Amino acid sequence: MTIGLLRHFKVDFLPRKKIYSASDFSNAMEKYESSPVIRKDIKLNSDEWDVCYSSTIPRAVETAKSIYNKEIIFTNHIIEVPVAPFTNRNIKLPSFIWHLGGRIAWHKNHHSQPEKRIETLERISRFIEELKQHNFERVLVVTHGFFMRVFVEQLIKIGYRGAIDVRPQNAKLYLFQKRNAGV
Repeated sequence: MTIGLLRHFKVDFLPRKKIYSASDFSNAMEKYESSPVIRKDIKLNSDEWDVCYSSTIPRAVETAKSIYNKEIIFTNHIIEVPVAPFTNRNIKLPSFIWHLGGRIAWHKNHHSQPEKRIETLERISRFIEELKQHNFERVLVVTHGFFMRVFVEQLIKIGYRGAIDVRPQNAKLYLFQKRNAGV
């Protein structure tokens, strides 16, 4: 089976600040979630794929509908891992520190995060099980950057081969293949 992973189009969002309080960071993340995407022309032949799965988050939905003209299955199993402030203390930090701290907190299953690492891994497991139930040869998956990294780790554990950028690029196709039967 071949799985093609594609991160959604770039989001049209520029942070207004460089330093954030916890509440400012939360507000910025909400604005990011509701921002439009910047469409990009992608050379993708829908006939090369048996099916397309897409996250239900609007930026992924719009990307999938723009690039794929056959059946799209929308699922919450492949939505982005949400990030929240790792503390509510009255401190101001650069955005990347809030992101990094939130991802470390996620990895440690910290209560500050809306979804724990264990819950993300369970979602991925359910998605892989769903793929196993079908007999697709080539599956296109439109999802999100951080989720892709975690998903790829799980694919590699079950025998898939492929490569992904440390920070997955928007609208770039990454291919993963497994030669054995089943997912």
